Amino acid sequence: MVLCGVAAVGAVALLLVPATVPETSSGDTAVTAVRINGGRSLELGPGESLTFPVEVVATDDSGIRTVDPIGLWGPGYGALKVAPLVCTPLDPAGRAASCRGTATVTAPSRQLYDDQAGTWFVDLRVRAKDGDRYVAKAAAGFSLKRAARLVDATAPERAALGERVTVAARLQQADWDRNGFRPRYGSVALLQFRPSGSSVWTTVASAGADRDGLLRAEVPATGTGEFQWWAPGDQWTGPALSPPQPIAVAPVPVHDDGPAA
Repeated sequence: MVLCGVAAVGAVALLLVPATVPETSSGDTAVTAVRINGGRSLELGPGESLTFPVEVVATDDSGIRTVDPIGLWGPGYGALKVAPLVCTPLDPAGRAASCRGTATVTAPSRQLYDDQAGTWFVDLRVRAKDGDRYVAKAAAGFSLKRAARLVDATAPERAALGERVTVAARLQQADWDRNGFRPRYGSVALLQFRPSGSSVWTTVASAGADRDGLLRAEVPATGTGEFQWWAPGDQWTGPALSPPQPIAVAPVPVHDDGPAA
């Protein structure tokens, strides 16, 4: 009977032990930098596939053995795999290492949906040669955005000095759900002008996109040069720049009133 009691207690004890125990950091292993795409936002249009670099810089007194596993996760249960990282020592003692690999994101494969645009995070585990480790679910953040574009830009080819001219374009953003572009309704874009011979663009007007993505502004012709539209983007959508639209402005003619009486 005593043996049966011991067996019963053991069974209860086994049931109380969690099936998995979350792994935690230990020792002096540390991550000093995580760079996704060199620190630049990722902007993906419909039908596009991007392969981008992933770098983790880590330190430990004994040296870094591996960064594994590593993955990228974002809104709406988004997840991307990262190819195995190769670690290279950064100092003669081998205490610091740069570990590099790549990841690929593809829009048309149904890998991404519109609600997954925004801030993503890096999930990783760094193993040191002495058994220490660094574990983080969100070791760093980065931006994965829908690409935007400005199309159908128009401006008059010629105008008189001071004449009011209409400049227009259409603002669109990637629609990952439908694998195409759609109007970016309500977003504000800036109309800029650059005089001939200058490299400086100056904002001369702003406009909000209507339901068809149409932007329209009326401004005075101040001289020969070029117009362009620029949309700055936001947390979910990248910026966009239209092709320059040249305009030639003729000076106001000088009237000759004839010789004085």
